[in-house]
Amino acid sequence: MKYECIIVGGGPAALAAALRLNKAGRQVVMVAKGNPASAAEPWLQSLKEQTQNIQTIPEEVVQATLGATEKKVATKSEQVLEASALILASGCFDRQGFIEGEEKFVGRGVFYNAYQDGPSLAGKTLIVEGKTEQALREVLYLSRHAGKIYFIVPAMRLEGDSRLTECLQKEPKIETLLSASLKKIEGNETPQTAVVLSAGAEKVIEADGVFLYARRSRPQYDYLRGTVEISEEGCVLVDETFMTSIPGVFACGDMIAGQPQLPFVSAAQGMVAAMSADRWLNLNE
Repeated sequence: MKYECIIVGGGPAALAAALRLNKAGRQVVMVAKGNPASAAEPWLQSLKEQTQNIQTIPEEVVQATLGATEKKVATKSEQVLEASALILASGCFDRQGFIEGEEKFVGRGVFYNAYQDGPSLAGKTLIVEGKTEQALREVLYLSRHAGKIYFIVPAMRLEGDSRLTECLQKEPKIETLLSASLKKIEGNETPQTAVVLSAGAEKVIEADGVFLYARRSRPQYDYLRGTVEISEEGCVLVDETFMTSIPGVFACGDMIAGQPQLPFVSAAQGMVAAMSADRWLNLNE
């Protein structure tokens, strides 16, 4: 069956794009293998509810054939979908080397964005793992909210601006463990303890939440097989309308950032990408 637009993904960017195009009267289908996005925020839950009537195929996309006028995607079950326009919003949750217990608690105590989830953990004990400047900035932000933070650094020293390191050393809430690594996260419904290897010995630390920055997520675009332009950092390149290097193919959300964004930022990008796709369809139908 041919649609006017196919949306690959099921997170905030994809949901917002689908809702916008549906309201514009376009024939839309979403193709999403599960949904890694948390719906804890009321606006995101509302967005999901508003898109329940939009056709969704719960499968993984394994191949895309992107022509100038026709776009085709093939799913793992060999179902082929065709449309005039395509919106790529499959995120960047393609992580390798999960810590034991990480997958179990994603969105329920294991997080990847301090600005999104930190405020909900006010006064709690947290673990942050990472060695980059991003990790350093986020642990300093979390110190505004948390009661205590164990900063697990899997290196002999931190990477980043020396001024941030000075701020870290002055923050009494943060205990930094250099040359350490997080081995396991344990708990029932939410994390309760974590096993950390430090100074050659394992120690158990009680914690209410874990923020991970040591293992980089990457955009999920293997199915594109080199069809659209990708930056050296691994992000899908788009112009000001969120169109990729191929006419009629748009991208938004974490795919163009290369790392998890705030959900409302991804959703806003999805809305703009959908409006651009609608205008493109008007000119190319």
